[in-house]
Amino acid sequence: MPIKISAESLSAIKLGASDLTAAYVGDERVFPNDITVSYATPTGQSLTYTTPTTTIGSPGGAYSQTFTITGTSSQILATGSFAVAGLPSGLSASITSTGSGLGNSLTATITGVYPPTPALNIAMVISGITITSYTQYTLNYDSGTITPTSSCNSWNPNTLSYGISVANSINTTGGGGSITGYVPSFPQTVTYSISTNTATYAGLDNLRYYFSNHANNCDVCSLWGSNTGAAGTYQLSTTGNLTGGSTLYGGSTSRSWFLDLTGGGTSTISSNLSGYDGQTNGINFTAPAAGSTSVGINPTGSGIAIGQVMSSGGLFSTSCAKTINATATNGVRLYFNGIQTSGVWSSSQTIVYSGWPINGGFTPGLICDYTNAPSTGSWTLTVTITGPVYSQCSRTFSL
Repeated sequence: MPIKISAESLSAIKLGASDLTAAYVGDERVFPNDITVSYATPTGQSLTYTTPTTTIGSPGGAYSQTFTITGTSSQILATGSFAVAGLPSGLSASITSTGSGLGNSLTATITGVYPPTPALNIAMVISGITITSYTQYTLNYDSGTITPTSSCNSWNPNTLSYGISVANSINTTGGGGSITGYVPSFPQTVTYSISTNTATYAGLDNLRYYFSNHANNCDVCSLWGSNTGAAGTYQLSTTGNLTGGSTLYGGSTSRSWFLDLTGGGTSTISSNLSGYDGQTNGINFTAPAAGSTSVGINPTGSGIAIGQVMSSGGLFSTSCAKTINATATNGVRLYFNGIQTSGVWSSSQTIVYSGWPINGGFTPGLICDYTNAPSTGSWTLTVTITGPVYSQCSRTFSL
């Protein structure tokens, strides 16, 4: 019986110009030209790698395999200048997928063609991956609310709340007295702040509490003082890895401390404050009368007036310039009468003015033009004061 190699008898085998394609040994089919590619576990940068799967293919045939790269649960990996040493000629690797967040993984793909000879236990050495290591911290902070006392009137509609933030923190969780997060380095700036809400009182909305630099100061131009309050010590009490906090920084509707977080673990902030000086105030429409549905259509004979909740001083102090913006919708145009040139119409007007730019009457006030507005429907006017304090009121009128 003749010996068979491939489908031909041994006597039919050709040598020289013809290759031996396959042979049977027992039940196994043998391909003399197949190439095996296998790997040792990759190394480099003290990271964890999976080992690419061992594969068999023909010389010059397309090749593709993947492996993953991970760090620790407190690291974030990025492609960086990823490089691989040790691959045979014809093969190269690149990062093809990146996860996100702490403990993320990178996926590397090896592509190219099978080499002409077997490549066994390839020892890849990885370099160039960007590794950012994070440290966990916990900040416990005083989050009790203080009812502010208005030094300029008897109203107390506002409440104060505490907030905290850490620069460059990720995966931050918690609130209401304690947060936990991760930072890439130290020190990091911690901002601990107390801020006011927006309240409604006696039918007036948009009321805020403006911090003063001393008792009975009702001039908003002087509300930016630091280290001021009705009572208490301004130096924070801290434990753990915190420095600073000796200065209370002023703001019109907030007070802030800036500290440095110098290490991980648990740290604590206590405010030691029991009260503040300041005023409850805000701007509101004083004309037309409350409940009026139309402002009239004569731009020179009728207007809109904006006043402040308090009767004197406060938001319309003459001590400093304030930026005032008025914006109208639905084609209505306007200008500030007595301040801007008559007839300079626009749907949005901004002025910077010292003194008493908008009083309780019509002059000076906002004059309106309806030439480009529809004959029916409504429009909304929004007036905003910024610098040195913020206040805003908005009202919808009928056309």
